[in-house]
Amino acid sequence: MPGTTGREMKGFAFAKFATNSWGVAAAVTKGTRFLSDGGLKYLPSFIEDRSFGETFLGASSQGDVAPPDLTLAGQARYEDHHYVLEALAMGSPATVAISTSAVGQVTSWSHVLDLAPSIDGLGATFALDRKLYVEELTSAKIFGFGDTIGDGGIVVQAFRVLGSKATNISSVNINSTVYGASYPALGGKIFRNQGVFRLNAQAGGALAASDAITIEACEFGFERPQDRSFVYGQDFIAEPADNEFPEPMVRVAYPRMNTVSANSLYGAMRAFSAYKGDLTYLGAFINSTDRYTKLYQFPYMELQDFETPTAGAAQVKPVAMFRLKQASAAPTGMTGVTKPFRITRIMVNSVHAFA
Repeated sequence: MPGTTGREMKGFAFAKFATNSWGVAAAVTKGTRFLSDGGLKYLPSFIEDRSFGETFLGASSQGDVAPPDLTLAGQARYEDHHYVLEALAMGSPATVAISTSAVGQVTSWSHVLDLAPSIDGLGATFALDRKLYVEELTSAKIFGFGDTIGDGGIVVQAFRVLGSKATNISSVNINSTVYGASYPALGGKIFRNQGVFRLNAQAGGALAASDAITIEACEFGFERPQDRSFVYGQDFIAEPADNEFPEPMVRVAYPRMNTVSANSLYGAMRAFSAYKGDLTYLGAFINSTDRYTKLYQFPYMELQDFETPTAGAAQVKPVAMFRLKQASAAPTGMTGVTKPFRITRIMVNSVHAFA
């Protein structure tokens, strides 16, 4: 049948809006490769009159517009714009630093993202070119994100987005704005087989090659609970504010139960042991010394759940869930890392996350 299909849509793009500018759209400049629109649509409430003496319902009135609560997922890449969305969710983009590289070679840049106490005042405008019109989410808070493993071992990153309201009559973001955004290359994807997960006692020595754990999947999740307050004078919510402590977690699935994954973790649950760990993905070389890198560091990991689901003979695959907490001091080998987690990216892009 004739009609618009998803492949005909030009793109999905975003831009950080000015600090404390909730409800004011920014012109989108950074393209994304999300796999869907997350269910983005205009959702007004309809107020019906059900008073006594009415034979049938009369014309309704429109009230508040429900805030879009989206999960926007896409394949993770070493050189994409997800680092800006990560920084908006974490609230603290450290200044980039030049990595060591040989003279005359491509320069690599290191981006370090740490957690800030809140993300008040921070957010982004999203715009989706649906071919027949552009749908804009004027303001949105990125209040969380997470990584899972998709088909073929691809790492899929999903962002939690809470917005003001959608519109298709924006004068700021039109088809040419979305089409003109800078989109990441199709290559450079991050895969499970490029990753190494290491784990040892929180008070132990620095993580080493011997601490690498054979795992089937490592799922990371992070959210900052947000309030949703409607206010006088507008039909969309005021800028959401942090409503609770953020609760990042890591869930690790082992391919088979063995002494380490069974006895050690069960014992650790009884002893309320704490761990530290990191997850490193390494891509192609940028220059002779540096590779595209994404590193997660977890200075204090509390083992809060351990299960051994059984699916047939000898098919026991343990799953351990760690809550990530703030460390009282940086553990050995993680200089300066005390927040529940830190992300470090090494890539060619040298732009500050909030520039």
